[in-house]
Amino acid sequence: MPPRRKRPARKDPDRPPESNRARFSLEASPTPTPNANNDEDDEMEVVETQPQEPLATDADADAFSPNADPDSDSDLSDSENVAPMTLNNINPVGKPPEAGVIIKVYVENFMCHKKMSVDLCSNINFINGQNGSGKSAVLAAIQICLGAGARRTNRASSLSSLINHNGKATHAKLRVKLLNKGSDAFQHEVYGDYVTVERVIDKNGGSDYKLLDEKDRKKSTKKADLDMMLDLFNIQVDNPVAVLDQEESKKFLTGKPEDKYAFFCKATELERISRQYSSTNDSIEDLEIQKEAMIKSLRPQKVIVDKLEAEWNECLKLESIEEKISNNKIFGAFALVNEVEEKEQAHYKVRDKLKAEYEKLAGKVKDHEAKKPSAGDSETREEKAKVLSEEAEKAVESKRNLEEELRSKKKPVKKMENELSGLKRELKKAEKNCANAKTALKKARDDYLANKGSSEGEKSKMIEKQKELEEELEANKEKAVQYQEKLNSIQDSYEEKNDRVTDREVQIKQTYAQMKEQEGLLKMLSKESGAGSLAMFGSKAPELVAKINHGHRKKIFKGNVFGPIGSFLQIKQGKEKWAKLAEVAIGNMALGSFVCDNNADVAILRRMRKETQCRSQELPIHYQRPSARYDINVARAEGVEICLDVLNITEDLIHNFLCDSARIERKALAPTKEISQTNLIVTSGGRKSVRGGDIQECYFYPQGDHWQLKNGYLSLRSNLQKSNEFNRTLIGKDTAAALVDAKQQLEYFQAEYKEKKADIADLKSEATDEKKSWNAYNKSSKTLLTEQSKIKDELHDLQEKLEDQAQDNEEEDHSHLQTEVDETEVEVEDLTKAIEEKETAINDEAPEIEAVEAKLDEEAARNQKILDELDTVMKEIEESQGLMEAWEAKLEKGNKKLASYLVDLEEAEKKVVESSEKLAGMIKVGKTLLWKKGRIDKSNEKKRKRLMEEPPRTQAEEDEDEMSQSQSQSQSQSQTQQSQDDDDDDDDNDDMEATEPTDAELDEIERPRIMKTSSYFRAKQTKHEEELEKERKKRRISEADTKAVWNKFSRAREGLASVKRGIDTVDGNLKKMKHDLKIRKRKWKTFRKHIAYMTNQVFGEMMNKKGSSGEVQFDHTEKMLQLTVQKDAHEASQTSDVKALSGGERSFTTLSLLLALGENLETPFRVMDEFDVFLDAVSRKIALDTLVEVASSMIHRQFIFITPQDISRLTPSPTLKIIKMKAPDRSGNQTTLD
Repeated sequence: MPPRRKRPARKDPDRPPESNRARFSLEASPTPTPNANNDEDDEMEVVETQPQEPLATDADADAFSPNADPDSDSDLSDSENVAPMTLNNINPVGKPPEAGVIIKVYVENFMCHKKMSVDLCSNINFINGQNGSGKSAVLAAIQICLGAGARRTNRASSLSSLINHNGKATHAKLRVKLLNKGSDAFQHEVYGDYVTVERVIDKNGGSDYKLLDEKDRKKSTKKADLDMMLDLFNIQVDNPVAVLDQEESKKFLTGKPEDKYAFFCKATELERISRQYSSTNDSIEDLEIQKEAMIKSLRPQKVIVDKLEAEWNECLKLESIEEKISNNKIFGAFALVNEVEEKEQAHYKVRDKLKAEYEKLAGKVKDHEAKKPSAGDSETREEKAKVLSEEAEKAVESKRNLEEELRSKKKPVKKMENELSGLKRELKKAEKNCANAKTALKKARDDYLANKGSSEGEKSKMIEKQKELEEELEANKEKAVQYQEKLNSIQDSYEEKNDRVTDREVQIKQTYAQMKEQEGLLKMLSKESGAGSLAMFGSKAPELVAKINHGHRKKIFKGNVFGPIGSFLQIKQGKEKWAKLAEVAIGNMALGSFVCDNNADVAILRRMRKETQCRSQELPIHYQRPSARYDINVARAEGVEICLDVLNITEDLIHNFLCDSARIERKALAPTKEISQTNLIVTSGGRKSVRGGDIQECYFYPQGDHWQLKNGYLSLRSNLQKSNEFNRTLIGKDTAAALVDAKQQLEYFQAEYKEKKADIADLKSEATDEKKSWNAYNKSSKTLLTEQSKIKDELHDLQEKLEDQAQDNEEEDHSHLQTEVDETEVEVEDLTKAIEEKETAINDEAPEIEAVEAKLDEEAARNQKILDELDTVMKEIEESQGLMEAWEAKLEKGNKKLASYLVDLEEAEKKVVESSEKLAGMIKVGKTLLWKKGRIDKSNEKKRKRLMEEPPRTQAEEDEDEMSQSQSQSQSQSQTQQSQDDDDDDDDNDDMEATEPTDAELDEIERPRIMKTSSYFRAKQTKHEEELEKERKKRRISEADTKAVWNKFSRAREGLASVKRGIDTVDGNLKKMKHDLKIRKRKWKTFRKHIAYMTNQVFGEMMNKKGSSGEVQFDHTEKMLQLTVQKDAHEASQTSDVKALSGGERSFTTLSLLLALGENLETPFRVMDEFDVFLDAVSRKIALDTLVEVASSMIHRQFIFITPQDISRLTPSPTLKIIKMKAPDRSGNQTTLD
């Protein structure tokens, strides 16, 4: 069928039409009936609607061309063969369900059901049950709820008959829930994704409609809204192809060919369109009659217009005298211009002098502005300071690493030194044992010598020498041990002092950085203290606040004005530790903002801000709509604060502003990053989210950095503020107390720095002395070792000599004592050798340790150099700031002086402007009079055009003027000349106001040269006005008579023109309507041929599924439709009498024809009731398969099939739903479904 076009308002003009809603607009456009007596403003307007073209083959292109000749009848013959049009694919695969699909049907006290609810699938639905189970009640509920009458259901003659009265119900309630998604949704912003239509039927047969949204809330009770929605969704419950009940199905094929053709036209809406075309023909005939009547009324009106025009021309003869009056008015006006122009020149001289002085001072101020200290140098120094700070931190870190490396390298050396100390203790013990053994040997030898009585002198001397050498060697060894212990003690002391020096250097650097930071803070606070605490929010804040306070006293503000915002904020008691983070979270821009609750105050405040010469980003001004304080409810986590919770905000306007602009209810504060992430962030499936879902950002100490969570990913943001800026607190701050604290803190840091510098100098001096002492002892120790070696060599030689002599002399055996001495000496030598090896190993490690120590010294020197350089840069920054402040002070002084000059100059300029405006106004008056005179001088036609701008007076107004004139004639004729002058002046003003020239026209008029005074021309004007009045009295024509004649003439002429325009409008509309109707009829016939062709094609395909064939024959001239059916392959089975078919064959044929017609139907759902009632098993199987196949190919459409037959062979799926109705309960009411 030709579907209805969707409402244009719901379509996107830039979007191509959707394939599933491609439609033909064949309906005739509305036909307005023009009124012949309408004024020009009420002229009928006819808009020709261009029909939307369907896609067609080349053979049909000419037939559907909008430029086709409407007089051509080449395509109007029904006997021509028509090629099928190629339609858009209206059933694309995978398209989602259309808007209008039925989701649910609910009935209450309806037919055989007390309560029933049926949920439907969006594609294929089979409602199955025994006769009397209430299947058809579902169909009837859909029809009734969507606007059909009771007779359409073929179940009752009135709505009240459909109420279930078994339970003494007084009404029935029906509900149909429709899908409302996609581009064709009906008022989606109102109803949402679903629209529910509710119809309540009372016992008297009355009914009410309701449209409910997706939450079952009532949105409309108008039947017009329901019709609009059904039209938008293209739901046609009265169309037998869309909704086929049992009765329609039974009588469809049994009717006459004329009835079948009528069914075809009704199903495809060709009948409705044809009726509209007939209605349009009637409208065209009515317009023809109206046009003839309007032409007849022209002749008498033309006679009246000619008579009134002659009377008007007589009145124009007085224009000559009026022209003289106009000339004197013009010359008098320009004479006054000359007099005012002389006064203007004096004002110009005063203005020019002040302007020269102002420009000179402005030049000096500009030169001073050009000498502004370079902000780039300051920024460069600050960047350099930042870089140096980073380098210092890196140097400290590098030094720590070197110290750690030194400790790691010294650790094994310490171990070896401990082992060396143990060896030395063992050596000392061994040397003691050796000494004891030697003492015993000496005593034995002494005893031997004493017993022997005498010995050889040489042997005695050698023994004596041996004794002396052994004593000397022993003393030397004891002294060497003492020296070694002393060296170890000195070395330990030196290393301990060196470590203390390193620690002191780190402490000094930290103290120095803290001292410099505190100096910057003190300087900032000193500046803020001098300018007041408001200066913390901007240098111009105190001045702007002073202006606001002055404005409040003058009551120039209409509402509340607050600012700076930061001055109205306080930290809650016990929450002071969060102050710095809260400031970072809010932002300096918001803290320094001003907020108003109306736009008028915003404009005033911006003007004040401009007067204070604020920088572009300084002290911004915002508008906040006044409302109650926002009710904030966000999830909170343990150990984490919300920015809003730490602030004490007394003003609702400020509270709402910070929630809207700074989002303080969405920002969290935490002691550390780790705590914030532990308490707030939840990880699931590799993606992160915030516990509770309310927090968007979290700020944390120590430097005010923060993180954001977006799309499941965490991003960290560093705080770009410098450390001293971060340490500054703006919220709820006492500047004086902060200044005292800052001074005390600075004094503490300075004293600590001085003390640590002195301490490190003492430590370095002590370490140097220790190093010198160690070198001296080490030198002495080496000398002792050399002497020990010599003594050992001498003892060895002497021992050999004694042994040689002992062999020659018989002596007492002291070999065991000598063996003991030798063993102890070997032990001493082994220990001495082990000590030397340990010392060698320690000495081998010394170069690496010394290299690390050298690097450490180098890094410490580099660190100190960076600190010195950083100190220098900070001093340069302070000096640069001082220069900038001096420059700004001088510039401010110059600007104030310049402002003073500007006030005087503006006053002088104001006088010049006032005199110039006065002069320009007078010149404009004169030129306007001259322009009007030019219009009068052109011709009488020009004067008529000027008067035409005044609306014609009505007959009632003229009658009232005649009555007033009659009353004035009965009064005294004695009136003063002054009164006459006033009346004349008023008339002149009316003439001037009748029409005014444009500025471009005035510029083209040259100013005349006038040599006489204005009083001369006023006297001449008075004289001519008296003359004009005499002529009017002589001819008995007053100004009111002239206007009355003009009003009558203009009304008559306008009436005549209006009738002519009406005739032209009617004639144009007739031509357009005839042309449009002819094109539409031609397209209607082409479309009818296409539908007939497609119906025949699809009908044959459907019949083939059963092994039969069929043809649909259309006779559009006689309006008949014949069906030819061939049951098998034999032509003998072919028949054109449908009654000759069996019941099952007729049912299948009916089903095939309905499916064929349905191919052209674009309704969101179709319903068939008992379509298979007469089908045999084989035909039913084919029919079911065909229905499922066709419905499955249109997944976006909904099909509802009602049958009492067995459908167990069908398998439910997501797109196919089977609804089983309970067997009828003869004793009660059916209430539920299986």
